[in-house]
Parts: sequence; structure tokens; C-alpha cells
Amino acid sequence: MAVPSGVPTSPLFEVRHTPHAGRAVFATADIPADTLVWRSDDLTLSVLLREYRREVCGECFSYDYGRDLRIRDQTVGFAFCSEECRDKWRQENGEIGVQAWAAVEKLVKGRNKEDAEMVDVGLPRPKLKEITQAWKSVAEQAALIRIARQGERDTKAVNGVEEVKDGVQVTKQHRKALHKALLQPIAPDVVTFCVSGIVWKYNNLQDWDKVLGLAIDATPYHNSDDLRAFTRTYLHLLAVLPLPLLPLVTPETLFLLSTRDSHNSFGIRSLEDDGSEFFGYGCWPAASYFNHSCGPNIEKTRVGRAWHFRAGRDIEKGEELCITYLSGDERKLSRGKRMLLLKRQWGFRCGCERCEEL
Repeated sequence: MAVPSGVPTSPLFEVRHTPHAGRAVFATADIPADTLVWRSDDLTLSVLLREYRREVCGECFSYDYGRDLRIRDQTVGFAFCSEECRDKWRQENGEIGVQAWAAVEKLVKGRNKEDAEMVDVGLPRPKLKEITQAWKSVAEQAALIRIARQGERDTKAVNGVEEVKDGVQVTKQHRKALHKALLQPIAPDVVTFCVSGIVWKYNNLQDWDKVLGLAIDATPYHNSDDLRAFTRTYLHLLAVLPLPLLPLVTPETLFLLSTRDSHNSFGIRSLEDDGSEFFGYGCWPAASYFNHSCGPNIEKTRVGRAWHFRAGRDIEKGEELCITYLSGDERKLSRGKRMLLLKRQWGFRCGCERCEEL
């Protein structure tokens, strides 16, 4: 039986289905302590929080105790620890990707404080019906914006009105819809999330199945404000992204990115001070197959853009290989507080040995 795309394979373990925890990783051999079990460098999308853009390298995520990095590319809004990292970042994003980041940086610059005004953590998570309605509510404006953008591709003047070669006219109504979108509040970190995923898909369409294969969260938005931030971002991106990306800027793609990222992302934290600083998060599909335990036998460590997974102790053949989703001091929380945190952030009740101990 062929292994689905994105599922990690190794002589040390296999991924298989379990009755209660979906897919999980199990040792296929005895694994000595400190063995490098897996290295995951398949980063599909990442978000560096806007407030850390000057201090964290956009390529390798290096951090120098809060000092500004020496290489800043103000056109795209990222800083880098070296010219090598900057050049590598540009190569990975490609010409269209760099244009996309430049377009959103121009849009977001000077308006990043709007993000904080839109969050209310006390709101309930939207259910599927509300999510569907929210995306439908912007469909008409999105259609008008698409026509306005199509006018940039191939237009000619007909009695003072721009006309696309297929006969669709670009009128004041279309331009008004585009202008209205640009005036709406901006959520910079949501914009970053969406652009990161769209650019990755554009450059790596052959690997899209790796994202499709991830565990799904059908209601991924934290609250109604979060959902509205995504629908506004959809219109923002239709209005400013390079034309070759517009076919990928759809509610289906943006919603899918959220449903796959929700339970599969890893926090990007500082390495020098035991992860006290949270810079953002990213999705490494192959790394997502390791389930959680409050008493893990696998320790994960970020090395640049990659995650290294090492045996935290001697592991016997047949044991499930588990990491912890908790960070730093969270590991020391009481059982009850760990349960609440895991349920709130990842949507499950932990049944690991440490939590089941009497």
C-alpha cells in the first residue's frame, strides 16, 4: 500500500491509524536515547508576528535577544540575519512571491495597530453555519474586485470605459468595491498567514496533497472577530496581490489553510532563553503526525527552519512516539490546568499516562 503524500517514513517508525487519536507514530525498532528520529524541514506556511519583524530573521528565525537585525528589507517588511538568508528567502518565494510580499507591505505599513482593536477573546468560536454565511457575505464584493483587477490584464478604452477583451466592462462600481476593501481595517498577522500559504501553494502546487492530508479542524476561527478578519483579508488580497496569484485567492483556499493549520502548527520561539519569547508559528506537515503527551518520549528542538525530533529516553519497539504540545513552564502546570489549556488550544482531552495517573 502506497504511503500518502506528506506522511513521514523511516526505518525507526511508522504512521498508522489508532482508534481514539487518529494517526500516530509508532516505533518499529528499539530506539536508544538521544537518537535523531526525524528531521522536518517541510515548512509550508509561517507567521512572524508583526511586532517581531525587526528582531527575528525572516528565513532562519534567528533572534539576538531583542536586538534589531542588521539587514532589513523594507520593501517586503522582513529583516534577516545575513545576506545569505535574505537571498535564500527571496529565492524560495520567487519573483511573484516577492511581489506579493511587497504589495501587502505597502498595504499594511502604518496600519498595524488596527489588529489589536479587533480581538475579543471572550467571544465563542463560530460554528460552521456562521462561517459559511460570513464567506458568502463578501462574495458579491469579491466578484466586483476580480473584474476590476482583470481590467489590469488586458484593457482598452471604449467610450471612456475600460473594457476587458472578453467583453466584461470595468466600471465605477467595480473600482468602488476595490477601494472600499482597501479602507477596511487590516489584521497584519492574518494577512501574513494567508499570503504565506498562497505563495507556498503557488510555488509548490505539486506538494499541495501534503496540506490536504493533515488533520482537519472544521471550525478553526477563534471567535467572530477572527473570522471577520479573514474575510476582510480575502478582499484585501484580491485588491493588491499580483495577478498570477488571484486564481488561488479564494474562500476555499483560505478556509482550507485555516482548517489544516489550526491543530497542526508549531510555535516559533526563541532558542536562547528556553522559549520565553513567542514570535509566531508555522506548519510543518510531516512533523504534525507526532501526537501529544504530557510525559513525552520524544523531544523536539527547532534548528533554524527545521525541527529535530530526538528520543528523550530509550524507546522500545511498538511504543507510540509522542512529543508535548506544551512549552516551557506550561509543562509544570497541574493536571487540571494542563487539561484546560490543551482543550482550549488544541481541542482534545489528554489521556496520556501522566494525566491518567491517580
